[in-house]
Amino acid sequence: MSRRHRERTLIDGFLLLDKPAGVSSNNVLQQVRRLYDAEKAGHTGSLDPFATGLLPICFGQATKLGGFLLESDKRYQAQVLLGAQTTTGDPEGEVIATSDPSSVTREQIEAALLNLTGEIEQIPPMYSAIKQAGRHLYELAREGVEVDRAPRRVTIHELKLLDVDASGFSFEVFCSKGTYIRTLGEDLAALLGQRAHLIGLRRMETGPFKQVKMVTMADLHACNFNVERLNGLLMPLSAALGDWRRLDVDDFDAARLRRGLECGPYPQTEPGEVIVYGSHGLACSIAEVKANRRVGSKRWIGPEPSEEMLAATFAPRRH
Repeated sequence: MSRRHRERTLIDGFLLLDKPAGVSSNNVLQQVRRLYDAEKAGHTGSLDPFATGLLPICFGQATKLGGFLLESDKRYQAQVLLGAQTTTGDPEGEVIATSDPSSVTREQIEAALLNLTGEIEQIPPMYSAIKQAGRHLYELAREGVEVDRAPRRVTIHELKLLDVDASGFSFEVFCSKGTYIRTLGEDLAALLGQRAHLIGLRRMETGPFKQVKMVTMADLHACNFNVERLNGLLMPLSAALGDWRRLDVDDFDAARLRRGLECGPYPQTEPGEVIVYGSHGLACSIAEVKANRRVGSKRWIGPEPSEEMLAATFAPRRH
């Protein structure tokens, strides 16, 4: 049977891809999906086409964690070119304003960084995927239309200067979800009385994936469609769960959670989000411990319980 007509492969896990520049995140996702011949795949948050770096690709059950990883903090390194502002805030746009950066000093840049640390407001760029009146802002921008955008609050946990040269500077930022690094670069330049755009952007970390070894497209192609070699590049679901609190339950309570029923109470567990693990030591649910210490599932991420166990949840538990 040809590859075109055979059933797609069922695989679970994360590929920590080093996205190349010059291609969209969705384009890369589709390339990787074809290489793995995977039935189900997604990613945990787009990078701009000109950007590089960490783009976790989710396969199978890992796609159920994608939405939660979108909420994670992220770390980037960015390079700012002073003296020219573009329509897009990056090299792909047209220059719309210029300035003379010759008098900018390292001390001035460091002071600007301090002013944009902590909780700040950002006005989303026109070239963004935010929808307004049912349309993406970037669609309006391509038509030459600019609309008012409400500012959004984001948190800059860390912001440090990496290097300064005659053309601009580079910085590293650890920030909350929803932070636009292109806008951050423009805002930093504005504090210096300058115009600017990013000429480099690389994502280093996202959520639980910190200081990881990334897989390149060249690494994937070198596997030559060998299933064992390709699967050897994947990280298990547990790699994304290290920062979460753990709650172990028996099969009965796991099956209740799968049916959308609460289980417990678990008096020794503090309220909040947890990862529930079943009796076989596998993560099975993202759940919330309520104030009364009962537990409800927010998203099932594990294997399906047997029909017998699911049916048993309608019967009283035997003690």
